[in-house]
Amino acid sequence: MSAILARTFAIIAIPVVIAGCMGGRMEMACFDPLPVLPGSHASVVSVHKMGGGIDVGDAPDGADLSTMGGDIHLGSAGPFAKVKTMGGDISVNRAAGSVDASTMGGKITIGQAGGAIKASTMAGDVTAHLTGPSTSRRDISLSSMSGAILLTVPKDFGMDVQIKLAYTKNSSGSYRVIQHLGLTERQTTEWDDTYGGTPRKYIYVTGRVGNGGNTVKIDTINGDISLKQE
Repeated sequence: MSAILARTFAIIAIPVVIAGCMGGRMEMACFDPLPVLPGSHASVVSVHKMGGGIDVGDAPDGADLSTMGGDIHLGSAGPFAKVKTMGGDISVNRAAGSVDASTMGGKITIGQAGGAIKASTMAGDVTAHLTGPSTSRRDISLSSMSGAILLTVPKDFGMDVQIKLAYTKNSSGSYRVIQHLGLTERQTTEWDDTYGGTPRKYIYVTGRVGNGGNTVKIDTINGDISLKQE
């Protein structure tokens, strides 16, 4: 397996790669780091692999992580975290800013995020926890093609909520949307075969919470959805 790893520096708002390596089974090739100029500061931690897991403890200026197959763990990130795997679990313990996480198959766990959240998986549960003050806009989009979704937001977080839960005809049909926010729930009565495959029915939950200043979209198939304030 080969990999490209780099840590960049921002110099007058221009990112410059200061070190990097490419490695395979038989060889390892690296290019020399560029000098660090006065007034520069560490920038994005960037790791891109053709396969295998990624484990980054700290990325104070942001992280951009991807692998073609394997789990990704990020301990702490600064203003943003972008993580993507073609197959594996994703976990982000803490992010001061936004989180953008996607996997083709695996669960996603975001322990704390201070900014906007986008998380999607083709098969797996999604758990996300938004923290911090609600003075700036922080939209949230969570989706799974098969799995449960749990979102926790601050008490004063204003939301325009759009939830869609689909359950297929061959499932137990006991899935539900759990919320105590006074949102409106509507269920369809006819089986929908528009998309081909197994027919499905839908549960829609919509409404505004507080000033409705942030868009919250959640959708899944054959899994419970829970939205709660802390």
